[in-house]
Amino acid sequence: MSGIILCLSLLVIFIAVAIIVDKRQQKPKQIMWEGKLLKSEIVIRDGEKFYVEKVAFKDWHVSIHSYYLISERLTEGHTIVEQRWNYDDFCNITIRLDDCTYTLHRQVEVIALVRSFRPIPIDEFDRIARPLIM
Repeated sequence: MSGIILCLSLLVIFIAVAIIVDKRQQKPKQIMWEGKLLKSEIVIRDGEKFYVEKVAFKDWHVSIHSYYLISERLTEGHTIVEQRWNYDDFCNITIRLDDCTYTLHRQVEVIALVRSFRPIPIDEFDRIARPLIM
């Protein structure tokens, strides 16, 4: 009887480990290493799949500096197909690269990133992804 319980216990542990490993493999790696991670998730909206990430900083000065470092790193080695700056605040940008589209928003001490898994025209991307930033 104890052999059956041991086998069942090992089976349950194996299944739990398999589920955890599967969940971790489906989640993209963290993109913004600066700051403290607040949110990291995959969201499906209007049939499109997006990766949403938010990081916090100790003050607005550090977040501005980090914003420009992150923005430069995201475009490094890629061809920028299309880009749009928000002229109310130069810390909001949407960029379409050859393999994805992303938006990067600085909200005082927080930077939010929404990234698609395929290139999407900026007008369509902003329409779909804008609510994910808040």
